[in-house]
Amino acid sequence: MLTKSKYMAGLKCLRYLWFCDRKKLPESSLLDKVLFEGGFEFETYARQFFPKAKDLSSLDFSDNITKTNELIKLKISIIEAGLSYENYYVRSDVLEHVKDNIWNLYEIKSTTSEKKYHYPDLAYQKFVCEKLGMTINGCFLLHLNKDFNKNGDIDFKELVVKVDVTNKVNEVTGIDEDSKRFLDVINSKDIPDIVISRNCKSPHVCPLKDECWSMLPKKNIFLLKDWRLYWKMCNQGLFDLKDIDEEIKLKPIDANIKDATLKNKVYMSKEHIKHFLNTIKYPIYHFDFETFSTAVPKFDESSPYQNIPFQYSLHVEQKTGKIKHFEYLATGDEDPRIKLLEQLKDEIGTKGSILTYNQSFEINVFRNLADDFPEHKVWIDNVLNRIQDLATPFKNFHYYNPKQEGRWSIKKVLPALTKLSYDDMDIGNGGDASALYYFSHIKKEIQGKKKIREDLLKYCELDTWAMVEILKRLLQISL
Repeated sequence: MLTKSKYMAGLKCLRYLWFCDRKKLPESSLLDKVLFEGGFEFETYARQFFPKAKDLSSLDFSDNITKTNELIKLKISIIEAGLSYENYYVRSDVLEHVKDNIWNLYEIKSTTSEKKYHYPDLAYQKFVCEKLGMTINGCFLLHLNKDFNKNGDIDFKELVVKVDVTNKVNEVTGIDEDSKRFLDVINSKDIPDIVISRNCKSPHVCPLKDECWSMLPKKNIFLLKDWRLYWKMCNQGLFDLKDIDEEIKLKPIDANIKDATLKNKVYMSKEHIKHFLNTIKYPIYHFDFETFSTAVPKFDESSPYQNIPFQYSLHVEQKTGKIKHFEYLATGDEDPRIKLLEQLKDEIGTKGSILTYNQSFEINVFRNLADDFPEHKVWIDNVLNRIQDLATPFKNFHYYNPKQEGRWSIKKVLPALTKLSYDDMDIGNGGDASALYYFSHIKKEIQGKKKIREDLLKYCELDTWAMVEILKRLLQISL
């Protein structure tokens, strides 16, 4: 059967649809599970708009369809309505009765705004409903209110935004043709060919991307930064950097990436690196936050998907070369932000550069802390005025090593400049750190909390020690 999720998968990629139908997709990451859980939690609030609707979410496939048909005849609104027509099937979040045989469709999405991909989702549901002889009066989206700020018990009317998207849903065309094409793919024994496109990353990164993109040449066009140009090349079937015609004018950064990659040489601008280094003042506070976020806020004075800091690492480097390490990791028993702020306030002095890597993240966290806890605002403003971004030379490609593979993340820069890497870490990225903390400390659904805490501390400490080592190497190569 062509379900709603498979229809959406087909719009993204036929190969993805084929694997999705056979349940052969890679296992979801722990971070994905945090997002899924957030969606389910948000649904419980959105459904409160329909107190008289019958909730069929607990019924299995066949019982759900049977009960849905009964309730439609009785003209009763339904939560999780199962509708089947020939080989088409949908399970609608809310099917609201208006009058006679006229209904409204509601889609619940734990996003903070409406998205283009929401329209075909509802359009397919409307298509199946109309095949069954129903009249769909309106299509609506229920999404998170990005401006909601928790203060005590949550009022669903403040958390949920209702948007009429009927006109945009009605503009979606080709549903019948697409549905037949997707059914052909589902019924085919042959795996569809790999097609690399923008859909590989949008609206979400495809779980098959790494496998499909592994077929690309190692020195490929996606190392470049000008995405408009590399997608144009992709559409022309050009994937290898060495095949780029000399007449194609590349932006300076991309020209450097291409030259460094093909010649396997390091590119650097000592002048720019020196200028950056001259702006840094001792003592240097190498600093990094770890955060988690949820669709529905867990703590007062927080908003949907706000990054809640639960950990930090701080290496304080004096001009003499002396380095001291500080760290904080919340227990998970309460809002972590208060104790974190109180401890950090004693460890970061009032003078000297606060060095972060990709400063926009830390700046955003600090700004939220200043808004949520105004008693700390003066001190936080001092911190914000002193933050500098160690990623600057790499974002601007004033230093580039082919080992970075077109990227400037600390995970790529560290092994390119030093002998250190994240390869042997039990926690090797911020997404895993966030999800493991959430499920072991907040939800308390994962065992081994002691080991997880040890791994979290090692991971976050490496983030700031990596900054110490990267800065050291920049000072050396600038001489």
